[in-house]
Amino acid sequence: MAEEEPILVSPPTHEMAHHVADYSRFTKILKWGAITCLIIGFIVLLILK
Repeated sequence: MAEEEPILVSPPTHEMAHHVADYSRFTKILKWGAITCLIIGFIVLLILK
């Protein structure tokens, strides 16, 4: 994706750099949230079964 979006590699302003860092944090939170929901879902299925 960095090849397609050069602004992600070298942001021109401080605000844009902060936005790029927020995007990175958001994707980490989204990934860990999805993994957590999957684990909780499996636990609920084991309890119900």
